[in-house]
Amino acid sequence: MKQLTVVAPAKINLYLNVAGKRADGYHDIESVMQTVSVYDRLTVTVGEATAETSITVTARGVPVPTDESNLVCRAAAAFVKAVGIDAYRIDFDLEKEIPTEAGLGGGSSDAAAAILALDRLYGTGMSVDALCDIGVKVGADVPFCIRRGTACVRGIGEIMEPIAPMPRCPIVVAMPRGGKVSTGEAYRRVDALGPEADVPFDEFLDVMARGDIAEIAARLYNKFELVTPDETGSVALVHALMQHGALGARMSGSGAAVFGIFADGETAKAAYDALPDDIRKFICEPISA
Repeated sequence: MKQLTVVAPAKINLYLNVAGKRADGYHDIESVMQTVSVYDRLTVTVGEATAETSITVTARGVPVPTDESNLVCRAAAAFVKAVGIDAYRIDFDLEKEIPTEAGLGGGSSDAAAAILALDRLYGTGMSVDALCDIGVKVGADVPFCIRRGTACVRGIGEIMEPIAPMPRCPIVVAMPRGGKVSTGEAYRRVDALGPEADVPFDEFLDVMARGDIAEIAARLYNKFELVTPDETGSVALVHALMQHGALGARMSGSGAAVFGIFADGETAKAAYDALPDDIRKFICEPISA
């Protein structure tokens, strides 16, 4: 029996535009994704192979399904198929901290962590590109969650280009009371807006290249905010972060979680304390891997 514990960090979208719906039903996006220091933890145990194969998941913390619909199960199934392992017993123990259906990539990051851990436990020594090829079969954000750091992301999420890292800064991430956002419904609403973005993608990439955190924060963009229902509470929470000193604040992904970028830890802590105590909230920072 072999065992390994790995972390699965959340991501935020510093920029997110839906550039159009494709003939296959998927959407092309333009995004800058950033890994942040809010983590799930995944313990992976590989048992002695027997005639009967199995993949199991137990979970603690934020409630998630533990059947084959969990992306960790799907990631493990994709991994063993890709590397040709016919007999296996794989057990996952997942400690969930990242809110679900929040636009923070928690499920995708868990799947990425599973693939990375299984590569180490089985000693397959696959390249990052090969691991990402497995990951994209599980979910569009999984390849980014394998690579981590800061990246320009296009296509359905599979076209990635590393860019200059986000400058170190405090970030407050919070989940509003209004609840989760249906990704499918969010895309249906945003389809009606057309492909244009209020902040052109190339302009935002130029801002990232200059590396000024105040300028980056001022140019954050997320098209989904335009179609997010008020009752979700996301836009109100963005405004609250700005009122409490954020250099910039936006929703992440299709919501409902939001984040604010701060100039210093003292201001970030004051904003964190000012937010309601009955919501999930975190103080974190950008991480490179």
